[in-house]
Amino acid sequence: MTTSFAEPEVVPPRINGHPRSEATDLGADLQLPRQRFFRRSPAPPTGETRRVRKLRKKLAEHTAISTFMDDRNWTEADTPRVLTERSKAAEAAKLQRLLHDTNRRALSTARWRTAITYAAGAGLVLSLFVSTANVHDTVAGGAPEGSGKWWFAWTVEPAIALLMLSLFAFQAFMATRGVHVDDPAVKRTEKALLATTFVLNTWHHLPFVADRFDFVELVSHGVWPLLAVLIVTCVPRMWAYFGYLDHGGLLPADPHLRDKLEVARQWIADGVLPVSPGRKELERTYREHGMKVGTGMVQRVHRCLNGRTELL
Repeated sequence: MTTSFAEPEVVPPRINGHPRSEATDLGADLQLPRQRFFRRSPAPPTGETRRVRKLRKKLAEHTAISTFMDDRNWTEADTPRVLTERSKAAEAAKLQRLLHDTNRRALSTARWRTAITYAAGAGLVLSLFVSTANVHDTVAGGAPEGSGKWWFAWTVEPAIALLMLSLFAFQAFMATRGVHVDDPAVKRTEKALLATTFVLNTWHHLPFVADRFDFVELVSHGVWPLLAVLIVTCVPRMWAYFGYLDHGGLLPADPHLRDKLEVARQWIADGVLPVSPGRKELERTYREHGMKVGTGMVQRVHRCLNGRTELL
C-alpha cells in the first residue's frame, strides 16, 4: 500500500503587505535603472581637455609668483639660518665688549678666587682627614679599640687642625684687606704645628725608630701635614695678589691711602725718596720711619705715584 503526500503550496512573499502575482517581474518591482550611473562627458569640440585646463592653472600660478620676484624683500629676506647666525654674532660682540668692562673683570676675578679657594679648601680637608688617621695610629699605639686612650687618640689631630684652619682664615681675611701677615708669632706657630703633626704622622717610619726604614713610606705619611701647611701658607698670598689687581675702574676715596700718599709725596719733596720710587723702596722707607703699612697699601701708593690717580 502506497501513501502519497501532497506537496506544500509555495506562497510568494508579500510586498508592502500585499500579495503579488507569480508573474510579477522582480526587476520591475525594484525598479532598477536601466542606464549607467557614471558616464564620461564627451570632450568639448573646442579642444579644452582636462590636460589643457591643468596646464592653464599652472601657468596662472607661475604668473602670480613672477610678480613677487621683482620685489627686493623676496630676495633679501633673512632665512632662519641667517637669523640664528646674526643672533650668535651679536651675542659674541657683546661678550667681547664685556671683556673690557671693569665690573665684568671684577666679577671674573671674584669667581676665580672662589674656585681656587674651594679647591684649596678641599685639599686641606682631605689632608687633615688622612693626617688624623695617621696620628691616631701613632698615638693609640696598641690600645684596645674602645678604650680611653683609643678615643683620646682621635682628638689630637683635630685640635691641631682647628688651629691651622684658624690661621688660614685669619691670613686669608687680612689678605682681602691688602695686609700680608708677617708676624713672627704667627710664623712660629705655623712651624710648631707643622713639626708636631709631621712627627706624629711619620713617627713609626722615621730612621732609628722603624724596624726597617723605608723612604717611600716616610714620604707617603709625611706629605699630608706638609700639604696642609703649604695650603695654609700659600692661599692667603694668592688672595693678596687677587686684591692687587687693578680692574681699570675708579676706586672709592680711602682716607688711609690719602694719608700714606701725602707722606710719600712729602718724602719725595724732601729728597728722602727719588722722583719715581719703587715699591720695595717705598715699603722699606715706611718701615724705617716706624709706619706699619701693608703690602697692598704700598702697592696702591706706588701706582698713584706713577700717575694712576684714578686709585684715589
